[in-house]
Amino acid sequence: MGSKISTILIGFVLLLIYACTSQNEQIASWSFDESPMEEMAESVQSIKKPLELVPGISGNGLRTDGYSTFFKSKLPNNLSKISAEAWFALETYPTDTAGFFSFEQDADNWIAANINQFGEVMLSVSVEGNTTWQPANISIEKFAWFHLALAIAKDETTLLLNGRKIAGSPTSLSSAYSSLLVGRDSREKKVHIFPINYINGIIDEIKVWNTALTEDDFNQKNISEFSENKPDLSIPEIRFEGDFHRPKYHLLPAANWTNETHGLIYYNGKYHIFNQKNGTNVYLGRINWGHFSSPDLVQWTEHRPVLTPEKGYDQYGIWSGHSVINDEGKPVIMYTGGDGQDFGMCLATPEDEDLIMWKKFEGNPLIQGPPKNFSRTDFRDPYIWKEGENWYMIIGFGLVENKEEKGTVLLYKSTDMKNWQYLHPLFKGNRSVDDTGIFWEMPVFWKMNGKYVLLVNPTPHYGKPAVAVYWTGDFVNEKFIPDHKMPKRLEVINRMLSPSVALDENGQTTAIAIIPDLIPAEIQMEQGWTHLYSIPRIWDLADGYIFQQPHPAMKILRTEEEIINDREIKSGENLLISRGKQQMEIITRLVPKDCEKFGFIIGKNKANGEETKIYFDLKTDELLIDLTKSSQNELVEKKIEKGYYKLNSDQEIELQLFIDGSVVEGFINGKDAFTTRIFPQYENSDEVELFSEEGTTLLKELKIWKLRNSNNKTDF
Repeated sequence: MGSKISTILIGFVLLLIYACTSQNEQIASWSFDESPMEEMAESVQSIKKPLELVPGISGNGLRTDGYSTFFKSKLPNNLSKISAEAWFALETYPTDTAGFFSFEQDADNWIAANINQFGEVMLSVSVEGNTTWQPANISIEKFAWFHLALAIAKDETTLLLNGRKIAGSPTSLSSAYSSLLVGRDSREKKVHIFPINYINGIIDEIKVWNTALTEDDFNQKNISEFSENKPDLSIPEIRFEGDFHRPKYHLLPAANWTNETHGLIYYNGKYHIFNQKNGTNVYLGRINWGHFSSPDLVQWTEHRPVLTPEKGYDQYGIWSGHSVINDEGKPVIMYTGGDGQDFGMCLATPEDEDLIMWKKFEGNPLIQGPPKNFSRTDFRDPYIWKEGENWYMIIGFGLVENKEEKGTVLLYKSTDMKNWQYLHPLFKGNRSVDDTGIFWEMPVFWKMNGKYVLLVNPTPHYGKPAVAVYWTGDFVNEKFIPDHKMPKRLEVINRMLSPSVALDENGQTTAIAIIPDLIPAEIQMEQGWTHLYSIPRIWDLADGYIFQQPHPAMKILRTEEEIINDREIKSGENLLISRGKQQMEIITRLVPKDCEKFGFIIGKNKANGEETKIYFDLKTDELLIDLTKSSQNELVEKKIEKGYYKLNSDQEIELQLFIDGSVVEGFINGKDAFTTRIFPQYENSDEVELFSEEGTTLLKELKIWKLRNSNNKTDF
C-alpha cells in the first residue's frame, strides 16, 4: 500500500511541474510504466533485449549503456512549434559529444541538445550536413537527476535545464520534423564499430508538446525538490543474465571497458585498487581511474571513478600510474595525464578517509614530457617507492641507442613527491639479446627477501604480443644491477599483464593483474564488457624466481567439495570429473608414469565438438593450451598457446585450476602460473575431464569445489 501511495504522490508532483501548460497540448509521452509495454518498446532501439527498466524519477526509467540504447519516435506533421522534455541521470560523460534530444528532419538536418565529454551542455544545429554548436557554459553533474527541455519556436530554439533557460539560438530549420531521438543525436559517429554519440544513464518521463516551452511553463520549486532524489545507476542484473562467459568470482567492473589495475593498497582496514575505465563504452577511450574497495580481497565494491579527464593537461585521459602511502600516512595517486600532444606525471590526494573523493594537485603536471635529450615523446605509467629519505619514481619509456630501439624505465628522485629531479635510465633492455621489445609499460620495482624485482611489460612489437617479464637484482648507486641478463616470464603461458603489487594485512606480497580477453570488437560490443582481473596471488622470491600461489582469501568461496583418489587414467579412457559447473576450483596430484601427454580437457561437449585442452607434453617439455576446438563461434581465434616446462615422468605434480566462466587461471607445484580465456559457443560445453595419451597417468588425489559468487557490487 505504501508504494502505491508514493507512486501517486510522485505523479501528483510531476503534474504540478507542468501545471502552467494546461492550455498547451501534450502530443506524446512515455513514462516506461505503460502496460502493455509492446508499443513503447518498439520506440527503443537497443542491442540489449529485454529492455533495461530501472527505478526512474517516477516508477520505471530506461537504462542506457552509452553506445547501443536510445529512444526514437515519429512525430506528427505540420507543427509550427514543438518541445521535448525528460528527466535524465548520467553515470558517465560520453566518449564524444552525445545527444539528449534530437528533432530530426533527416540525417543532414536536425536540431539537438548535446553534452560533450567534459559534461558541458550545448545546442547543435545541422543544416545540409553542416553543424554549428552553441555552448551553454554549464556543466551537468553526474550521479544526479536533472530535467532538460528542448523548445523550438519559429524564430528561436531554446534549451532549458531544471526549468531555466541556459542556451538559445536562432531557429535555422523549418518545423517539419519527422522524428524525435532521445539518448543520442542524429549523427552516425563511431570509433571502429562503437557509436560514441549516445548517453549512459537513465531516461524517464519523456514528453512532447505542440508549443515552445519557456521558463514560465515550469514550477522550479518542484523541479528542485525532485532533482534532490538520488538515482540508482548500478547496472541492472538483467544486462548480463544468461552470459555464461562473464566471471562470477573474479574482480571486474559492473559493465563496459577496463584495462590495467593500478595502486593496490591496504589502508584503514580495507583494500583499494584502481583501474583504467571507460564506463561509457566498450573500447579503449575516455579513460578514467575507476576504484574498488574490499575488506578481504574477494568481495569488492565498485565506487565512482576517482579521477576524470578535464580540459587541459589530462583532457586526453587519466592514464596509468601508481598509488602509495606518503610520509604523512595518507594515500596519494601519481598518474599519467595526456593533453593529446604530451604526457605528464600528475598527483592527486584524497579528500576523505574512504578514498571516494580525490583532488588533483594544483601544480600538475609535475613532470611534462620526457627529458629533452630524448627523441621519443610518449612516456607513461609512473611507479613510486621510498628508499631511505628519498622517494624514487620510474616511468615507462623507450629509447634509441646506436640506431637500436630498446625498452627502458626513466628514474626520478624527490624528497616531497612534488619536485622531481631526473637522474638517468634505471635499467635498459637489449632487444637483440633479451627480446624485451622497444617500449616498456606498467613497471613494478618491488623488494622481496632482500632483492628487488624489476618487472616490465614490453608492448607488442614486430608481431610479438605483450608479455610480463622480470629481473631480480639490487639497487646500487641509484642503478638497478640485475642478477641475470635474461629476464624471466611472469607466467609459463602469459595472458596476464601489468600486476599491481602491495603487502596485504599480514605482510604478504599480493598481486592482482589484468587478464585481457583478446576477442573481436563485435563480441565485446555484444557482451557489453571487456577484460577482467586475476584472483589475488601471493608472491614469494627464491633462487631468482617469483613463486606464485592463490591468495588464501580465495578459500572462503569454496562449497560442495568432491574428492577422487587413486585412479589410473589410461590412454583413450578419459576420466570425467565435472559437468554443469561454470565456476570451480580443482587441485590434483598426478604422476605421469609412462605417458607422453597428460592434463585437463575443459569446456567440453562431445555433441557440439567444443573442447579446450590444457596439458603437458613430456617429449617437447612444454605446457600447451589447445584452443583450436574451444569455440564454434567463427569470430573466436583458434590457436595453440605454449610455454617451456620440463617435468620428470616419475615426479608427482600438483596442478591447481580456477575456472570462472571464460577465465582460467592455473598454478603448478605452488610455484608457476598460467592464464587463458575460453569462449565456447554453447553453455552446455561445460564438462571437465582428465586425460592421458600414449601411456598411463596415475591420479593420486583430486579435490574439486564449486565456488560461489563473490557478490561484487556497486555503490552508485
